[in-house]
Amino acid sequence: MQLDHIETFLDIIESRNFNRTADRLGLTQSTISTRIKNLESAIGSELFQRGRAGAEPTAAGRRFEAYARSLLSTWSQARHDVRAFNRFEGTLRVAAQVGMTRSVLPGWVETLCQALPKSSIHVESDYSNQMVSDLSMGNLDIAVLYAPRYLPEISYEHLMVEEYVMVSTVARTLSEVDPETYIRPGYTLLLEKAHAELLGELAICRLSMGSETLAEMILRRTGGTCYMRSDDARRFALERPSFIVEGAPTLHQPVHTAILARRKHEPIIRKGIRALHVAVMSLDM
Repeated sequence: MQLDHIETFLDIIESRNFNRTADRLGLTQSTISTRIKNLESAIGSELFQRGRAGAEPTAAGRRFEAYARSLLSTWSQARHDVRAFNRFEGTLRVAAQVGMTRSVLPGWVETLCQALPKSSIHVESDYSNQMVSDLSMGNLDIAVLYAPRYLPEISYEHLMVEEYVMVSTVARTLSEVDPETYIRPGYTLLLEKAHAELLGELAICRLSMGSETLAEMILRRTGGTCYMRSDDARRFALERPSFIVEGAPTLHQPVHTAILARRKHEPIIRKGIRALHVAVMSLDM
């Protein structure tokens, strides 16, 4: 059994399509089919049922998924740790949600460097789905994310709640907000849902954004109204005349930590989590 067969299997679990996986991995469809046939032969069971709609995992395929993720995780962790063994006392790979590069992430990295002076630390910013996949495959040790995707091997804990406030360069009150210059937030599914429930009158507008950083850039260039994290709103107000819109509801986004459940008691993981909590507490000071 080869690791690239496992990686191909897990990609098809997500894509539900052999051709799509071939495109994503930069391989031919025949190579993908051969890998899965070889894997099925090694396991002794059919893993996918193929049809016009794509590829659906069989009962055996669904059962094998957790083992496949564990196999990749173990291999990745072993490879990374052995490479760093001679130079560092430990290694830690962390990531936070895109957009947290000005809030949680800088303080966390600073505290990590103090708490783990003899360890190798790798830092990224990414989106929830990718961080969960990286965790399950052993390519990441701790993630800070918005949207948990529940897998049996991953443990989540609530970390904090981020507040989003409506900021405008033109409107002081909610009644003055013009849908023509309003940027509807599509940063997360939870914020989209809350916005639709609380601000139905602004649900239909010309422009919506999936990135709060991009929304802020547009606001700087053209003016208008959008939602920002409360700390970003305060910073924005210092740089450009703007208002926290009176009468606009505050939107709330829960933030979670994610780690592999079987590693939660490892000293380096516990130190990484403690450093994160120190960084979050400093945000409130």
